[in-house]
Amino acid sequence: MGVLRLRSLALGCALGSFGATIAIALVARLNIVYRAPGLHVALETIAALTAAAAAFLFLGRYWRTGLLAELILSAGLALLALSNFAFAAVPAVLALQSSRASVWSTLFTGALAALLICVAALLPRRRIAAGRRWLFGVFFGTLVLASAGTLPMVIDPGLLPQGITASVVPGAPTPAVVGALQLLMAMLYLLAALGFTRRHRLTEDELSGWLAIACILSATARVNNYLHPSVYSSWVYTADLFRLGFYVALLIGAAREIASYWTSVIAAASLEERRRLARDVHDGLAQEIAFIGRNVRLLREQGAEPQLVDRILRGVARAQEESRRVIGALAANSTEPLEVALATAAREAARRYGATVDIDLANGIVLSPREREAVLRIASEAVSNAARHSGAETLRLYLERLDEGMRLGVVDDGDGFDEDEPKRGFGLVTMKDRADALGGKLRVDSRRGTGTRVELEL
Repeated sequence: MGVLRLRSLALGCALGSFGATIAIALVARLNIVYRAPGLHVALETIAALTAAAAAFLFLGRYWRTGLLAELILSAGLALLALSNFAFAAVPAVLALQSSRASVWSTLFTGALAALLICVAALLPRRRIAAGRRWLFGVFFGTLVLASAGTLPMVIDPGLLPQGITASVVPGAPTPAVVGALQLLMAMLYLLAALGFTRRHRLTEDELSGWLAIACILSATARVNNYLHPSVYSSWVYTADLFRLGFYVALLIGAAREIASYWTSVIAAASLEERRRLARDVHDGLAQEIAFIGRNVRLLREQGAEPQLVDRILRGVARAQEESRRVIGALAANSTEPLEVALATAAREAARRYGATVDIDLANGIVLSPREREAVLRIASEAVSNAARHSGAETLRLYLERLDEGMRLGVVDDGDGFDEDEPKRGFGLVTMKDRADALGGKLRVDSRRGTGTRVELEL
């Protein structure tokens, strides 16, 4: 998903959640309240499994990146999964009656998980040595804190504040301690949403954008829980729908992260294979073409027909140029910005024919590998044609950002040609075929004596 679309989705989610919460607070009939033990079991099970999967995903990111924030986020989500499983999903499956101890445990572990998620969102991107020492320290410390807050209350429920009950009556007033914890968690998730939004803006990490959306929904759920307490009953409230949205956003972000990871793995393998092919072409085909060219020149010295020799040499020159393009395309670094790759390819193509090129390229345009390669090949072909046939000494290459794509153009002020002529050259045909394959549009505007403009829109 594009960066702008994800930011728009996050903004729409924030405005929609805020509006819905205000409406529910003002009009009580809008609040969803009904008893559904089976649905409650399903929601808690989905919550536990999704949080566990997300925790495992961030643990994998920590092993790859060594970022402390990823490890802390993994610990927070793991605690959230454990809390939902131990204090909500299992008791609901076994039809166990909620107790003051289970209510406190759910609230305390939820608040601790929210704190860890908030810290992970606001923590600077500090790298540490990825290893068992940090992993054990963070996860063991989280478990110790969670146990310290829950075990004493389980052993002696009399330590709990009297306001915490296992009420199952919808619309019951919010105990002061419960309300304070719900508002604290709402504030922590809002801060986390701001932190993940900032990280998404700085790094364009898509998963951070989905985490921001998830935290917005979780903060809304906590506010609704404050208005209509429901965390300790089998009743389903509006807050549970917002909480489900939190886990759905986590799940979508995790799925897209996994897809992005495998795409990058495939791209890396593809790049290595392309470079191997480039070496093979350079060491094999290109050398053989050069050998043919040297020997064809010997034919002229031995009295061969000059026109035949010239035709063969022109063919050799075209083969050499094409082999250079193939080598350049195969060995190109797909991680460098598009504008850098375009500038390099255009200057190289113009230099072979003694021309120069003025370059005006927009920054930050990102294309898929397939689109990128086609754009580079079209630009190289257009510059080569202009430098070879137009007679112009200076060409112009530009790249512009459009509302829904990009525009690439090559302009010369040379001789031009008549587009109505039946023989227009194979280069223009291949450029048009590449543009059509991408769903783009290639326009060629030329008249004799007025120069040529080639434009590609994607």
